[in-house]
Order: sequence, then C-alpha cells, then structure tokens
Amino acid sequence: MRIVGGKEEEKRIEVLQDDTYENVLEKLNINPVEVLVLREGKPVPEDKTVAINKNKGEIDIMIIRIVSGG
Repeated sequence: MRIVGGKEEEKRIEVLQDDTYENVLEKLNINPVEVLVLREGKPVPEDKTVAINKNKGEIDIMIIRIVSGG
C-alpha cells in the first residue's frame, strides 16, 4: 500500500477478509475525509469490502492525501 501526499511512503498491514477500506484507514490512523483510496488506479468507496486475492494473499492500494494543513 502506498500513501501519497507531501511524502510518499509504503506500509504493510494485516487486512481481514471482512474489512472495509474505512477499516484500513482506521488501522493507519488516517481520516477518510482527507484521502482518496485507489485500487488498480480506480477510486473505491470507503464502505466497500476489501477483496483479498486468495492466491497472492496481498492487495495493492494507493491512498492519496487530498487535504493538507496550512
């Protein structure tokens, strides 16, 4: 998972089968109002369940910060 905005960073977290994108943001301590979540380059709604690829066991999402302080 990449988080972009100000600085780019990459993090790995455990995602449960029934987690939503909102749950993922909560685990990362990110306010959902301040970001856009992309999966395979397409925006996903916060309340959608994160479908995990059972073969890979990993997902690749990008979180883009759209609000900055100052």
